[in-house]
Amino acid sequence: MKWISFLLTCLFVSVSVSVSLAQEVVDFSIHQEFVNTRALGMGNAFTAIADDYSAIFYNPAALARRKDGQFHLFLKGGGDTSYPSFVSDLTNASNSNNVQAVFDLIEANYGNQYNARLSLGGVWVRPHWGIAVIPVDFSSDIGMHQFVGPQVNVNVRQDTTISYSYARDVKWLGEGHHLSVGITGKVINRIHFSDSVDAGTLASNSNFFDLKRATEGMTLDFDLGALYTPPIPEKGFLKWFQYVKPTFAFVIRNVGDYGYPVNLNLISENSDKPPRLQRRIDLGSVWDLPDFWVFDPHFSFDIRDILHENWDVKKGLHMGAEFFWKMASWWKGYWSAGINQGYWTLGVGAKLALFQIDLATWGEEVSTLSAPKESRRVMLELSLDF
Repeated sequence: MKWISFLLTCLFVSVSVSVSLAQEVVDFSIHQEFVNTRALGMGNAFTAIADDYSAIFYNPAALARRKDGQFHLFLKGGGDTSYPSFVSDLTNASNSNNVQAVFDLIEANYGNQYNARLSLGGVWVRPHWGIAVIPVDFSSDIGMHQFVGPQVNVNVRQDTTISYSYARDVKWLGEGHHLSVGITGKVINRIHFSDSVDAGTLASNSNFFDLKRATEGMTLDFDLGALYTPPIPEKGFLKWFQYVKPTFAFVIRNVGDYGYPVNLNLISENSDKPPRLQRRIDLGSVWDLPDFWVFDPHFSFDIRDILHENWDVKKGLHMGAEFFWKMASWWKGYWSAGINQGYWTLGVGAKLALFQIDLATWGEEVSTLSAPKESRRVMLELSLDF
């Protein structure tokens, strides 16, 4: 019940935070169109692994290496661990009509950013292809800043996504070389609300969200991915790579990146277009260690989101380790840990028959390289997987 209350609170805040002028606000974070709870637990270093349903979004080339199918229905939600308490304090201060109380609350949270996310969807993947339908991918980011005076910045996104992926192995490199390539085509309809509000507006009006002032649009874009596993010589120094079996990945996401040319006018006939998705490049590697007992360990290292306007070395760095265990075909799971944008991550997951649960905590950088600020987040995913 506490978890359900947390998710409902996240939704409530995102549609009840007041805004005064419809304008895009400052946001130093890097928003991901899709996140995998399992990947987050290992630092979101998943570009070269992508061995589950989420290959559609992380690296479609991995579908060429699948041996069987997977149908995954999921509900996941979470966000900043301080989100519920901040929402409660903000609501109380706003309802009191006390400008000083709101001012003090914002001032006490300068630099903080509170996130909430809720996703619902289904993905079906087979060897070489996959399809995903995600009707709800809702995220809310509330940041405390001081420009002319104390302000609350609000960024709310609701994405509905339909994706199709196709992948094949490339044979012309010769014996021993394993190259896979893939493409994901995706249709995204986004409703985006971005604005800021000062302490005076918050104190006088606690119900100032106006959906008609949000932007909306639909875009068709695609991602390109590749996986390469090199041959390992039987002699020489490089023969030791047989114990780590490296695979390297390259992905370009949002290749078109031409904005949102179609507007279904779901919220308003005069709504403007959301900001572009932004083209990004992901580089990754995975190093598979020898199995022991019931464990299949591997380590991964990614540099993600190159070309994004908020990218820097710290935000692009992801690394992680995962210890996958299997007691039976119907009973398996994993433990994981990593570094995401300079902050530690932990993850755990288990599958019993058709039921799967994943839990992850990670830190995300929401400021700049010169003034770093962590947003500590937790996500829980419940799913049917078969």
